[in-house]
Amino acid sequence: MGGVDRMGESAGESRAGERRAGERTVDALTIASAGVEQQDDWRRLFTAYRAVAGLADDPGAVETVWSWICSPAHATGCLLASIGPAVVGLAHVRAFERPVTGTTGLWVDDLYVDPSARGRGVARALIARVRELAAQDGHDVVRWTTRESNADARRLYDTVATRADVVVYNAAPQRAARVPGAGTGIMAP
Repeated sequence: MGGVDRMGESAGESRAGERRAGERTVDALTIASAGVEQQDDWRRLFTAYRAVAGLADDPGAVETVWSWICSPAHATGCLLASIGPAVVGLAHVRAFERPVTGTTGLWVDDLYVDPSARGRGVARALIARVRELAAQDGHDVVRWTTRESNADARRLYDTVATRADVVVYNAAPQRAARVPGAGTGIMAP
């Protein structure tokens, strides 16, 4: 998954009355890979998402994520949802390996719908498109997390997926003590 056109669609601009190959449209709602011309719309949505998540304004982080979306060297892709000409939702998606099963899946890192478009099926359509891409590319699962307190999102998620029986932990990186003769990273011999 590298570059903005890698989410199962061919490259090209999305114009009124035209659709990119692989787009999914329902009742004037279009889901398509982010195009470079949509950076401002994406930035507006992603900045709002970060604020809702309680994160401080950080233009550097926002630009880093956009560079990942645009780079074939990075796994992160982006789907944007539009109603007519208005871009109203985003999903950041990346493939991940599942060593325990020897398979791969798609991970939805971020899913956000502008408050003005909520209740119109945007999040459901974004998830449906990610599931279609997973099937198309031979992945065996689509996975994401949400906050326990996000009741509105969880109501939707309970209708489109099965809640996993796992607990997620986060730990801060910790400097390791140097052991003579030890490798310097996970992949070192």
